[in-house]
Amino acid sequence: MAFATTKHLKLRAMRDSDHAYFDIEENDQRVMRTTFPGYIVPKGGSSAKEQREKFLSSALLLVIIEVKKEYTGLRKWDEDEERKENSVKKAEDWDRELFGGFAVLHLPWPKNREASFGISILTQWWGNGFATEVTEWVVQHGFEQLNLHRISLNFFGTNGAAKRVYEKCGFVHEGLKKKVFWLDGQWVDEGLMGIVDEDYLERKKALASKS
Repeated sequence: MAFATTKHLKLRAMRDSDHAYFDIEENDQRVMRTTFPGYIVPKGGSSAKEQREKFLSSALLLVIIEVKKEYTGLRKWDEDEERKENSVKKAEDWDRELFGGFAVLHLPWPKNREASFGISILTQWWGNGFATEVTEWVVQHGFEQLNLHRISLNFFGTNGAAKRVYEKCGFVHEGLKKKVFWLDGQWVDEGLMGIVDEDYLERKKALASKS
């Protein structure tokens, strides 16, 4: 059952079966090189599981991104992935195929009502605008339902696609930390962005007046 929906997506609670898909996503270099600040190495074992569960369980909001069945044709397939005809797919096959990633809000200091936002999209779904759909929904839900005052995020300076998504969703640049991450043999900057409730409401009114 979906907690919420967007045009292409269902946003739902995490299920036990999702842990296997998290492991796949967290061991994909393409994902790690855009979001993970630590050493890019294969991750597994009990320590990796404990770290992941701690990160997820401490979230104020965690939604699993599941693509609606009618948009499964947008999925890109890796060469080593098993593809099945719809007629023989079981529930677990659809779960694996439609898993799109996750989005999360953490609230380290509730008094200040400032949440940090993170999102990770499975590479098979890149290029379909899903990150924008999810980010817009999280921002709206954060301000209108969770009563947040501010949502902050950071991103790799080399990740131009992420920067464009956040700008499209109303985040503004607030700073740059130079040469923070070691990636691909060079130092990479960290961009800092944020949006506050009054700016969100002003933007919402402006968009409504244009429609």
